Amino acid sequence: MRKNLGTRIALALVVGILIFASVGFAADEANMAAMVQTWQANYNSGNFAGVAALYAEDGCRMPPNAVTVNGREAIQENLVQGHEQGLAQVKLGLTMSSSSGDQADATGTYEILDEDGNSIDHGKWMNMSRKTAEGWKIQCDIWNSDLPLPKDAD
Repeated sequence: MRKNLGTRIALALVVGILIFASVGFAADEANMAAMVQTWQANYNSGNFAGVAALYAEDGCRMPPNAVTVNGREAIQENLVQGHEQGLAQVKLGLTMSSSSGDQADATGTYEILDEDGNSIDHGKWMNMSRKTAEGWKIQCDIWNSDLPLPKDAD
C-alpha cells in the first residue's frame, strides 16, 4: 500500500509538472500572437514608437536588400522611413511559434498595402524573441518577399 501511495504521489507530481509546463508554453505562444497583433495595430495607426517598444533595447531588424538596423531608436526611424516611402499598412499572420525558457521564435506571413489599399508586397517573416524584465521582446526579425526581384530597366 505504501509503495502504491508513493507511486500515486509521484504520478500526480509528474502530471502537475506537465500541466504547469503546458500552461506556461501556451501562455508564451499566446504572447507571440498578441505581439504580432500589437505590432500590426501600432504600425497601422502610425504608432511607430509603440512598434519599436516591442523590440529589445539592443534588438535588430534585417530588412531585405538593406543593412541591419540595430537598436530601438534606429528601428523606430526605419519604420517611419518605410511608412514615408509608401508602406502605409501591414497585414501580419502568425503561422508558428514556440518557446523554451526565456527564448522564443515565431514565423508568419505579411502583406504590405499602399495608401490606396493596394497590395504592393507579400511574403514571410521570422523573429527571435526573449523574455526580459520588461516582458517578451523581439530580439531580431527578418523578412523577405514572395515576389520576384524586378528586372533592371535598361
